[in-house]
Amino acid sequence: MAASDRRTQTDYLVLAVIPVGIALNVGLGAVVIALRLPIYLDAVGTILVTALMGWRAGIAAGVMSFLLAAVLVSPTYVYFVGTQAAIAVYVYVVCTRLGVLKSVWRVVVAGVGLGIVAGLVSAPVIVLVFGGASGSGRDLLTALLVSSGQQVLKAVALSGAASEPIDKTLQLMLAWSLLRSLPQRVLDRFPNRIGRSGV
Repeated sequence: MAASDRRTQTDYLVLAVIPVGIALNVGLGAVVIALRLPIYLDAVGTILVTALMGWRAGIAAGVMSFLLAAVLVSPTYVYFVGTQAAIAVYVYVVCTRLGVLKSVWRVVVAGVGLGIVAGLVSAPVIVLVFGGASGSGRDLLTALLVSSGQQVLKAVALSGAASEPIDKTLQLMLAWSLLRSLPQRVLDRFPNRIGRSGV
């Protein structure tokens, strides 16, 4: 296959995969908000796209999904596009440098790290823009911490430390499971996917 044909095929794959990632993020995020769960599940698509296409496509899927969710689900999503970008970069780095996708235990450890990164990036936004309320079920924990005498930023950081690692580990596990369930002939269409030997 000529180089130009391979580039065209890759362009079509990007056009096909990014909307799937967007749909996963928006759909799962909307369900979580409707059920008021203390987790988010709104970055599974970002993780999946990053694993298949790299960090640029992952950022595109994450940012576009949150812009769409800001229109369809809640305007608060627009303030967290930076978190989606951070998630894509983190996933790309740990998968390419540390081979995270090679085992379930690596996925779990990386998920905890992802939760810490996402919590650190999101906490200032939650405090400065929303006064400490994230719009999720974790607000109850934040309120309890504030009522016990904690400062708002510390309470948000602590509630994030409690919920984000669990949430992001679940998301990374879900994306990893989706990757592992794809037939090899489908995976072979993504020659530049990260963690090839582990998926």
